Amino acid sequence: MQDNIYDYIAKAALAQYGMAEGERYFLGHSGSVTFCIKTQSEKFLLRIHQPKSMLQGDVWQRPQVIESELLWLTALRHSTEVVVQKPLKNLQDRWLTQVLADETGEMFYCSLLHWIDGNNLNGQRTPEQAYQLGLLLARLHQHSSQWQLPENFVRPAYDKNRLQAALSALYPAVLQQLISTEDYETLKVATYQVQGMIETLSQTQNIWGLIHADLHEGNYLLHNDELRPIDFARCGFGYYLYDIASSLQYLLPIVRPSFFEGYQTIRKLPEHYLQITEGFFIMALIEVFSFHVNNPQEHKWISESVPYIVKEHVHPYLEGESFLFAKY
Repeated sequence: MQDNIYDYIAKAALAQYGMAEGERYFLGHSGSVTFCIKTQSEKFLLRIHQPKSMLQGDVWQRPQVIESELLWLTALRHSTEVVVQKPLKNLQDRWLTQVLADETGEMFYCSLLHWIDGNNLNGQRTPEQAYQLGLLLARLHQHSSQWQLPENFVRPAYDKNRLQAALSALYPAVLQQLISTEDYETLKVATYQVQGMIETLSQTQNIWGLIHADLHEGNYLLHNDELRPIDFARCGFGYYLYDIASSLQYLLPIVRPSFFEGYQTIRKLPEHYLQITEGFFIMALIEVFSFHVNNPQEHKWISESVPYIVKEHVHPYLEGESFLFAKY
């Protein structure tokens, strides 16, 4: 029944782009419901902004927040060589399309993006691919640091308050015995230490700005030796080193130096960047665990991963030992 509603919403939304006859292919449902749309000449990505779990937080579903993501994508496509999915306006000249569900009276917000070609990479990244990923992230940060934000631009911030919220959101895993009390307390101590580090940092434009915040291996495509970022749905304001740490957690330690090498061909890294990145690495891990904690399919992964992370990353961090180039 739910799938039928989404198909109805998709068809009604496409009519507002003059594409009512476009072929619809359901792709998946996570942060939003996605369809591949095919017309006679082009392909598009339709997103119905309805997360699988509303526990992820309503902030991501606010129209102004979604529209701000689309504005950044438009600016990136217009002002950089980075290939991203360019948003389309509907026939009313609006970025967001509203569809009212007849049965429930619920309002759904939809957006339409141009499809871009490319393939997800299988296996682990090579040093050259890690280098290219560093280049890509540096290009995004370069644009972010120079772009004049439009009026009423709103995206969430990856700051010390968000870290605190992520830690709190993870506590139900203790009650469900997915995480031991001891490991949670260790994560809490690390959180306080990272928050203290954040308090020493300024929010000047060379180190803080718009970030992708979710550039894992599923969120960039390879096309003719070029990496193309996709899924900016979690983008927000944050430290560029947090964005780096968020991506590094998915790379083997042996290729992480290549990532930094690629990044620094475009942007200079701040002093003591390694220690700061390791703090943000811990923050990014807590963010990922909290994001998945309400998904029963991820419970086994959480219960197996947290003890390893605490032993191999958090304890060394708290003891002042570097782990970024040694531990995966």
